[in-house]
Amino acid sequence: MKLVTILLFFLLSLSIIAQNFTADVEDLLIKRTSNGLVDYKTVKANPEQLNAILKQIANAPQYKSETEKAFLINAYNVFVIKGVVDHYPVEGPLKIDGFFDKKTFKFRGKQVTLNDVEKGMLYKAFPDARLHFVLVCAAIGCPKLASYAYSADKLEAELDEQTKAVINDPTFIRLDGPNAKLSEIFDWYAADFGGKEEVIPFIQKHLLKKIKLNPKYSFYEYDWSLNELK
Repeated sequence: MKLVTILLFFLLSLSIIAQNFTADVEDLLIKRTSNGLVDYKTVKANPEQLNAILKQIANAPQYKSETEKAFLINAYNVFVIKGVVDHYPVEGPLKIDGFFDKKTFKFRGKQVTLNDVEKGMLYKAFPDARLHFVLVCAAIGCPKLASYAYSADKLEAELDEQTKAVINDPTFIRLDGPNAKLSEIFDWYAADFGGKEEVIPFIQKHLLKKIKLNPKYSFYEYDWSLNELK
C-alpha cells in the first residue's frame, strides 16, 4: 500500500511539473509572439522568462507518452527562440553557423542540438507527419508559430488544429485552381508523409476548400529570412 502511495505521489508530481512548464511556455508565447512571429528584440532585452524556462528544460524529468511528446515539441520551439536570441540581430537561422546541427542547448543535464531533439528524440519515439507543422525553425518559410504551448491532454486536437491551420494558409499551400505549389518541407520530408505520391492525399485530407487537387505539384523557394515581429 505504501509503495502504491509513493508511486501515485511521484506520478502526480510529474504531472504538476509538466503542467507548470506548459503554462510557462504558453505565457512566453502569448507575450512575445503575434501572428506566428517572434519579438526576439524584446526577449533579448528581457531574458528572465526565457532563461527560467530553459532551466526547467535543463532539469526536466523523463515523461511518458503524450506528456513527453508535448514536452519535446515545446522544448524544441523554446530552443529555437534561444538560438536566435543568442545571435540577435540576425537575418535568419541559416546565418547562424550550425544552427540546427552544431549549436547546443542544455537538456536533462546534457548538451543537445535542435536536430537531436527533432530527429533523435521526437521522430524516433513519435513518428508523426503533423510534427512538421508544429516545430518552427525561426524562418518565414516555416509554419507559423502557434501562440500556445502544446499539452498532453489536448495534444491530438492541437496537432490536428495546427496542421489544418498551416495547410489552409494560402502563403504555405499556394493554389491555382487544382494546381498546388508547395513548401519544400514536402520535398525534404516526403518520406514522413508516406512518399511523394502521398503528399497530395495528405494535404487533401486537411484542406477545407472543396477542390480535388492535381496529383502533380511543384515547389516554391523556401524563405529563410527571420520570422521576426517588428
